[in-house]
Amino acid sequence: MLITPKQIFGLLSFSRQFMLAIIVVLLVGMFIIGSWMGQQIETSAVNRAAAISAVYIESLSAAQLQNWKKGEIVSDGMRAVFDRIFIEGPIHQEVLRFKLWDASGRIDYSTDHAQIGLRYPLKKRLEAAFSGTVQAKISDLEENDNETEYSLGLQLLQINVPIYTLAHDEIIGVAEFYLSVNNLKQEIHAAQQRSWVLVGFTTLAIYLLLFSLVRRANNTILGQERDLFRQLEQLRAALDENSQMREQLRKAGVSTTTLNEEFLLRIAADLHDGPAQTIAFALMRFDELASTCHSCSSSPNIIEQDLPSFKHALQSSLSDIRRISSGLTLPGMEELSLADTARRAIRDFERLSGQTVRAEIDNAPDKAPLSVKITVYRLLQESLNNCRRHAPEDTPYVQMQQTNGQVLLTITDHGTGFDPHSVAASGRLGLAFMRERVRLLGGIFEIDSTLGRGTSIRARLPLSTDEMLYV
Repeated sequence: MLITPKQIFGLLSFSRQFMLAIIVVLLVGMFIIGSWMGQQIETSAVNRAAAISAVYIESLSAAQLQNWKKGEIVSDGMRAVFDRIFIEGPIHQEVLRFKLWDASGRIDYSTDHAQIGLRYPLKKRLEAAFSGTVQAKISDLEENDNETEYSLGLQLLQINVPIYTLAHDEIIGVAEFYLSVNNLKQEIHAAQQRSWVLVGFTTLAIYLLLFSLVRRANNTILGQERDLFRQLEQLRAALDENSQMREQLRKAGVSTTTLNEEFLLRIAADLHDGPAQTIAFALMRFDELASTCHSCSSSPNIIEQDLPSFKHALQSSLSDIRRISSGLTLPGMEELSLADTARRAIRDFERLSGQTVRAEIDNAPDKAPLSVKITVYRLLQESLNNCRRHAPEDTPYVQMQQTNGQVLLTITDHGTGFDPHSVAASGRLGLAFMRERVRLLGGIFEIDSTLGRGTSIRARLPLSTDEMLYV
């Protein structure tokens, strides 16, 4: 599988990506600036050489053309003078070709005598020269009149200089001459090299400055990143510890609920096997004593008045102990489903209170932890007993349904209602016990009640011990 440059670039760190991009930008900028400076150096050198040469050639040509009339071919005597200057003289080493043009495009004089009298279309540079502007360029020698210059096999600097009359009020011709650019090229090349060295050193200095700044920023970022990772590891450790504590709390809640039921079962057994048996034995002995005392004649009024009241008190205490014992125990809870557990709590309440309960029980929550079943039973037991005390004439409404792995239990009445905040501050234990039972299993307990508008109790419990961690 081939890796693209983009993928390779993406593998680099942000600082390296930035520095790589900076290198590309600086190199492109260095190339553009260096090329522009080289071009400017070349243009400046050419213009400077052209200006110096133009002044010299113009003064030399103007002195020889004082008697030359515009539009005439240069005379033989004047041609001989130009030959001595541009062909035979020492200036020939610098001025390799010399031409004299008139405004019609005719060559009135040329160091190549074969071109004298020939006409060519006026080039733009000639037109500009006839308008009074000195023109100079390193020629490509591709014009029709450059065949002899091209045969030299050299790169030449072409200069076009306007020739004025002595009064300097009219241009009578244009002198065109060609100079060798070998020496000029060397000067230009040396100047360009110096400019490239300057640009290179400047670019390197900028890069080193940016590199130091980016490296310092990168070190700062790496330090902050290490601190963040360290804090993240500490946070993860804290979260793991918190999860372990929540797991321990969940197990403790489940164990507490189970142990609480076992404790209540033991209390119920102790009440049944202890005080209840004793009171039952006392009642038996009381009946025997009562039958014996009926035959006594000592105090019949006391026996007739007090013995029934004693017996009634003992029977009432025994009933209370048995009722408390039966309320503390939940036999057979393991075999019941959650829905059957809720129905059993409702039936027990209806049997003991004689009050009817309207219920909607969802059969979906079949399997549930024993702690959840116990909590649902105790919530219904406590809530319905509260309904009987505060709304005896009302029909309580119970709804239980399964949603998203949780069971939602709602108990509603239309009684007198109460202020939940004042009840919580009063220290009453019923609601507090219900709330703590739900919280121990990781559930949510809510009370909605207003004076004169009834009460609604809602509890949301997880149906699995795993979910108890996160509810």
